[in-house]
Amino acid sequence: MGFGVAAIRIRKRLMGLAALLSLLIATQAQAGAPAASLEVGMREVDWVDGARPMVMTLFYPAEISDPAAKPTGLPFFVDLQFYRDAPVASGNKRYPLVMLSHGRGSNGLVYAWFAQYLASRGYIVAALNHYRANTYESSIVYLTNKIWQRPLDIALDITWLLQDPDWGKHIDAGRIAIAGHSQGGFTSLWVGGAEVNPALFTRYQRNWRNNLSIPQYLREEMPVDAAPALHLRDVRVKAAFAMAPGIVQAFGMDPQGLAKMAVPAYLIVGAADTQTPPADNAAFAAKYIPKAELNIIPGRVDHEIFTNECDQEGRDNFPESCIDAPGVDRHALHEMIGAAAVNFFDRNLDLRRPQ
Repeated sequence: MGFGVAAIRIRKRLMGLAALLSLLIATQAQAGAPAASLEVGMREVDWVDGARPMVMTLFYPAEISDPAAKPTGLPFFVDLQFYRDAPVASGNKRYPLVMLSHGRGSNGLVYAWFAQYLASRGYIVAALNHYRANTYESSIVYLTNKIWQRPLDIALDITWLLQDPDWGKHIDAGRIAIAGHSQGGFTSLWVGGAEVNPALFTRYQRNWRNNLSIPQYLREEMPVDAAPALHLRDVRVKAAFAMAPGIVQAFGMDPQGLAKMAVPAYLIVGAADTQTPPADNAAFAAKYIPKAELNIIPGRVDHEIFTNECDQEGRDNFPESCIDAPGVDRHALHEMIGAAAVNFFDRNLDLRRPQ
């Protein structure tokens, strides 16, 4: 009994040290972040891949010449100020590009705060609505067995943006990165070169294919084939920022596959994340990724901390994603997360700012 009590005390001390270490990492990540110096434009763009509509929202440094122009925000959220369809700032200046991959069944605008943070500091951010895997149009087929469509479409969207006569002239093709949350965080690792184990990924697919709670006609559309999920690295992407990535092991990433990650990765997650618990996901991945930084935010920080901060109407309508545990300051954490992302991208894209 005495040994048990001692063990509990030791474990609590270790947990306290881990929390302190995470806090120090978070503080360092925020230190020295460049201040917001640019207005932010927002524009929805779409193109067609065969018969598939491909939709993105672009956030970018904006040129505001009309003194009467007023920014707008988004329903249910606070601290968002965009100039819709404003021209890109500085004419033909080229900006680094960050592709932003949303979580399972979500959409790009849920992370508008993150896109705004980067754009106000000189980045173009392309926030995707993943085909048949977003809030407005979802299929269980693409949410599960065809999740490999995500990294494939990111590559297609990068190519389209670089070749587009309007956007291509504003993007620095040598400075491209990716960020994502949850399933989007997993996608970020995929695009950066981490590989799934074919046998494990096939097992994951087969579990869904055999799930009798899903209507048979949909199960028949669920492929059990790992081939499309292999070798999805995009060599144009130079860094990956993964927010609460998951579910890393269930999707089939093992130590050998994670060791193939070819670019620097920053993995950040709340210590109390109930959907993608740190030990099995972000911490597990960081252990085997060669150039990984891990930031476990201490306290009662859960999975939805990475989405927009809500107003009262948002809190009333979407409490599960808008309301945090007592003592958790989403606004302050967004500042820390945004600063960590900017510093990470600046460093790994070799972006030199005027002193």
